Amino acid sequence: MKIGQLTYKEKQLMIDYLVNRAKEPGKDPLVIAICDGAKELVSLTMMDNTYKMNEHLASNKAYTAALLHQTTKSWKEFMEKKGTTLAVYGDPKMTSLPGGTPIITEDGVLLGAIGVSGWSMEEDQMLANEAVNALEAAWKKGEPA
Repeated sequence: MKIGQLTYKEKQLMIDYLVNRAKEPGKDPLVIAICDGAKELVSLTMMDNTYKMNEHLASNKAYTAALLHQTTKSWKEFMEKKGTTLAVYGDPKMTSLPGGTPIITEDGVLLGAIGVSGWSMEEDQMLANEAVNALEAAWKKGEPA
């Protein structure tokens, strides 16, 4: 798979989307991690009053989604089906916690992944997917540059 890079505007679009979602009444703050196609952390946003632990969780979710080119929820389901654990993979940055989604262009270029932590695991995955969907919708409109 080819590897590309997200622009600042592309990263900021996803961050802004998620920050706005977290501002809804009764919602907890989020930590948002974005890594590039090489699995390196390129952005970390910690809203006020987040738990320090969520920084680590969000970063590992983004790393795992970029590494495997799939959501961390899908990875968790695969591991449960196979009856395996993370220990057999020998990579301490990998996680099976839902909340990570890869960012792949229509022509198959891996731009990176986003990891979200702060709500329930299922909600974290929903938010990561929504952020990537918002980016894809912007691409269809010819944005962001």
